[in-house]
Order: sequence, then structure tokens, then C-alpha cells
Amino acid sequence: MKINEHRVRNFRNIKQIDLRPGPGLNIITGDNAQGKTNLLESIFVLSTGTSFRSGKDVNFIKFDEQFYIINSKYCFQNKNIEAVLKYKPEVGKTFTINSRKAKISQENNLRIVLFTPDDLYLIKGSPVKRRNYLDFILRQVSAEYSKQIDDYNKILCKRNLLLRNRQADSNSFAVINEMFIDTAVRFIINRINLANILDDVCQKVFPTVNHEGDTIKIRYALSFPVFSDKINDEILKQALLEQIKIKKEQEMMRSTTLIGPHLDDLNVYLNGKLARIFASQGQQRNLAVTLKLAEIYSFNQIKGFYPLFLLDEVLSELDENKKRLLLNHLSQAGFQSFLSSVSHDPKGGVNAQFFSLKNGCLI
Repeated sequence: MKINEHRVRNFRNIKQIDLRPGPGLNIITGDNAQGKTNLLESIFVLSTGTSFRSGKDVNFIKFDEQFYIINSKYCFQNKNIEAVLKYKPEVGKTFTINSRKAKISQENNLRIVLFTPDDLYLIKGSPVKRRNYLDFILRQVSAEYSKQIDDYNKILCKRNLLLRNRQADSNSFAVINEMFIDTAVRFIINRINLANILDDVCQKVFPTVNHEGDTIKIRYALSFPVFSDKINDEILKQALLEQIKIKKEQEMMRSTTLIGPHLDDLNVYLNGKLARIFASQGQQRNLAVTLKLAEIYSFNQIKGFYPLFLLDEVLSELDENKKRLLLNHLSQAGFQSFLSSVSHDPKGGVNAQFFSLKNGCLI
């Protein structure tokens, strides 16, 4: 999946941009507040329908304009595709693929992996960051996974509501509890399978961005004990059911669900030790880079094609050696990437296409 043309009108501070990127690494430079992140954001919005920054669609429209349009022409599985997203406050969003109305989530639309400075805290940040990391991948690779995530969250809300209303012994709670266990187990199995793929990919990716001989390992961490060497649907169901019985009084007292995939975690180990506790800040950031690269390669392993890679101002957060290793990796990769940076020397030997932005315009 590679963009051939990307056009933006009236989005944030961008009046008009017509970008024709190269098939590999594209580096977008410019001073702060010139529109670099806005350009990357426009690709993200076209892909997902939402932004990775705060704000409503009406606030994305350039000042004194009435609408915004984002338009990409790209190649996907030997087909030329044009995706167009338009937004007018009085009409809302309209999205088309090859001039036909479509859902943004449909298979032919752009798929992306996003890397921002916040992701550099993926290792030492709260478990919710790592759960969101897994869930974003799952949503991108399958509509079925996306439905499972949504179903689980709805059932979890109903279960918590019944706990708050002191109805843990009701027939309604018994029904919801059974649905909760079934949905949770399917959800967990998908996350575990993904974590295993990520672990395998990380073994191959980590040495390319780390030349210090360190080792990495990824393991999915359940929020409840499983007393078995094997993990399957029945073993998980039984373990979850037993723990729910044990936690019943606590859940009734606290009026919330105390076990399940909404409390699970992803453990990352460096040289056999838990990285969020024992790794240095520099090592943690290097591991975060590895996880984001692994996201791309895992996506390709599952779906058979690469997504786009968007990197927003991450170079400034890395030391010179790690910066060089990442740029070398991206310049030789088989996927298309868009990297924003305040400055970068095009004579630095990186095989990339360079663009400069000023006041929301290419110069």
C-alpha cells in the first residue's frame, strides 16, 4: 500500500497541499507550527476517520473556510484507488472510494501505523498504553476483531452497571456474566496470538535498531492466574470462571469488574528482565521503536501487505546513534513512510525524498 498523490484542502493551517511522495521514506521538514504534523494527521484522518490529536472535525477546518477535503490516490494490491474524505458542518463527513460512498473501515481504505513522541513511553507508561497498542493493531487487521473489542466493552459496561446496582445475584447478572466470559476469552485469545506474532517479529527487528547485543521478549500478561502450561478456550473459561467466584465479594464491594482483558498487560523483557522496571530510559525508548516497527511487520504477516508508517517528530527524542539506525532501517524498508522533523540534513546519506513546509504550504 503506497500513496502516489495526497491532496489536502483547508485542513488545520493547510490551505492547499499537493504531495507526490516517493515509494519509500519521505521526510517532511520545517520549523514548528508550519503544518508538518497537520499533513501527517490528514493521512491518519483519511485512514481512520478520527484524529490522533484532540478536537472535533469542525475545528479541523482552516479559519474562515467552510469545509475541508482530504484526497489520496494510492496503489493497493495492484489496483489504483482514490479515497476522498469531505467535511462540511451542515452535512457532516462524506467518504468515497473510487467515487462511490463507502465506510472508512472498509478493506480498500488506507491502513496506517502511527509513531508519536508519546509512544516512546509505551514501555514505562501505564498498562492502558500497551492494551491500546494491541487493540489498535487488531482493529486494523480485522473487522471481526474490531467487533469483538466493541462487544466486550459493551458487556463490561452492563456488568459494571449491575454491580453498581447491587444486582450481582440476579438472573440478568448470570446471563451477562456468561456473555462476559465467552467474549473475554475470544478477545484474550486474539491478543495472545498477536503478542506471539509480535514476539517473533521483534526478535528479527530489534538487532537492526540495536547493535549492543541485547535480547527482547514479549509476553501477554493476564489479570488472573491460569494454572496450566497450555492456553486454550476451555482452560481460559474455567480459570476466569473460578476467579470471578473468588472475586465476587470484592467486585460487589467495589462495584466494578476486577479481572478481564480490560486489566491485562503486555510485558516486554530486555535481557530477561522486565523492561519497564529495569531498563534505562534510553533502552525503553529503543524498545518502543522496536514495537512500532514490529507493528508494521506483524500487520504484513497477518494481512499480506504493508500499511503506511507515519512518524511525527520522534527523531528529536532519540540519540544520534538510534536516530541513524532508525533512518537507515526506514530507507531500506519495503513500506512507505512519512517522517516529520524540524530539521534534517539531506546530505546525511539517507535514501529518502525530502519536502519542506512553511505556513502550511510546500516550498
